[in-house]
Amino acid sequence: MMKLLRRHKDWLMIVIAILAIPFIFYFVQRPDYGAMRSDQFARIYNRNVSMLEAQQTARLLSLAQALGMSDFVGTLTAGAGTNQNQVAVEFIVNLLVLRHEADRLGLRPGTAEIADVVRKLPAFQAESGGFDMNKFSDFVRNGLPPLGLSEEHIEQLVRDEICLNKIKQLLAAGVSVPKNELDENFQRGYDKLFVDVIRFRSADFDKEIKVSDEDVQKYYDAHKSELKTDEKRKVEFVELRLTDEQKKLQGKERIEALQKLSDRATDFTQALLEKGADFKEAAGKFQLPVHETGEFTAAAPDPQLKDKNLRQPRPIRS
Repeated sequence: MMKLLRRHKDWLMIVIAILAIPFIFYFVQRPDYGAMRSDQFARIYNRNVSMLEAQQTARLLSLAQALGMSDFVGTLTAGAGTNQNQVAVEFIVNLLVLRHEADRLGLRPGTAEIADVVRKLPAFQAESGGFDMNKFSDFVRNGLPPLGLSEEHIEQLVRDEICLNKIKQLLAAGVSVPKNELDENFQRGYDKLFVDVIRFRSADFDKEIKVSDEDVQKYYDAHKSELKTDEKRKVEFVELRLTDEQKKLQGKERIEALQKLSDRATDFTQALLEKGADFKEAAGKFQLPVHETGEFTAAAPDPQLKDKNLRQPRPIRS
């Protein structure tokens, strides 16, 4: 086991050294030399993958091989050939894709499920069969530190393998479609359709339609409840209020200001009571701006009136 780990460690150092060759050489024909950076391995899913992250992921390849996860490694490096650098690049990219898609699909293996797979890893099997705790402890103590990894990385790889197997099962699941549904979809997509178009001109029918007063009355009686609407009105009003400076007054001075405001309101009201009085002319005489609301119902007052007290102020006597 230790010889195997040393061999993988030596191979890993070679891979990390070669990984300085940009990822772009393997996947595009015309690299953008101006955009290449020595500390950037690739850009996947709109994020930059640094050389450090790529090197850490490459260590997982060595770990997966040491654990005997041959099917997992074979799937993620399929088509990479025998070039060790190409194998590492393929593994790194596919592992990033796998984790992204597993997260998007909501695949989250449980602790018990992960532990069950760890106990079945070839590297931890006893000669007589079954899980060997001593091999596991020896691997964690002596095999992981040289790779700069920990027991947590074993769990990560096992989680990745479980997710990969679940995605395989999902893709391999067959869907049975009835023959008549297939035929119908095929005919809809590829068969010729023969249709007739009939055009109607509304003007040709409008001249033949005559609505009598009796028809209107009959329709109204049948839909009377639907035609009722709340009564609406709109009003013009003026505001008499203290200025900001007057609001700061206290005691007698405030009372005098309120009294003047009340007297002005009384004079304005009296002017409106005169015969032939006009609201806007009276407001102009007292230099009061006229405000006008939109149409509103009794149940839904206009916002201008909602928080206003429009009652006439009464005279205040000191």
